[in-house]
Amino acid sequence: MSQDAKHPIFEIDGPLATITFNRPDKANAMHPDQNIAMRDFLYELERKPEVRCILLRGNGKHFMAGGDLETIVDFDKLTDAQRARDGELPILDYVHMVRVMQRLNKPVVASVQGGVAGAALGLVAACDLVIAADTAFFWAAHILHGGSNDGLVTYFLPRQIGLRKALEMSLLGERIFAPEAKEIGLINFVVPESQLREETDKLVQRLCKGPTLGYGLIKKLMYASFDNSLLQQGHLEGELYGGSALQTADVKDGLKAFFERRPPHFTGT
Repeated sequence: MSQDAKHPIFEIDGPLATITFNRPDKANAMHPDQNIAMRDFLYELERKPEVRCILLRGNGKHFMAGGDLETIVDFDKLTDAQRARDGELPILDYVHMVRVMQRLNKPVVASVQGGVAGAALGLVAACDLVIAADTAFFWAAHILHGGSNDGLVTYFLPRQIGLRKALEMSLLGERIFAPEAKEIGLINFVVPESQLREETDKLVQRLCKGPTLGYGLIKKLMYASFDNSLLQQGHLEGELYGGSALQTADVKDGLKAFFERRPPHFTGT
């Protein structure tokens, strides 16, 4: 896969796959081609059972500054139809990428330093777990150039932090820092900046040793719950627990370990 300046660095090291945004001179701003490259890598990971956790991180001072606005500066030279096309297609590519990321039957972790702005806010919110440096900040900055939100900010933020706070962040375009982001439910963990890499490694290694298929079933249940009635969700829980979870080697060893009063040995199968 091409590894030019527009694309992240894709790596697989045993059970851990890492996507590293690598445009530090542009605060890792998201180039439109990046969405397709990430989507294709996630398709590969979906078919690699040996990969048990995915980590997203950014090189340099910032995690990601959102979309690369330099790719739209020539919009005034386009017709209205061309602007509509060129504005919409990268967003649809991004949505496709996030759909693949969320359906993965393995946890996706974001490790965040510096700024998370614009569409990057939606990308972080799309991850299953988020660990951030105490100096990190989160910024729905679209309104500052007169734009509406993208990056699925309007999908994830109302669900995670509530409509009122999501509107405040989007309409006023003011930064919130990691401690407040944790308090309102946007991220999971806040650690000193100097310990971010160490604490991230601990988190992903824990997930790499966990019951991977169980993680995937939990993700499926949680994300389905927003569209299901109580009865539908209860039926889905029964189907996935009885028909899927109880058939895994991890649950079989986990139940045996419970009664033998020993730690379970999860293999991700």
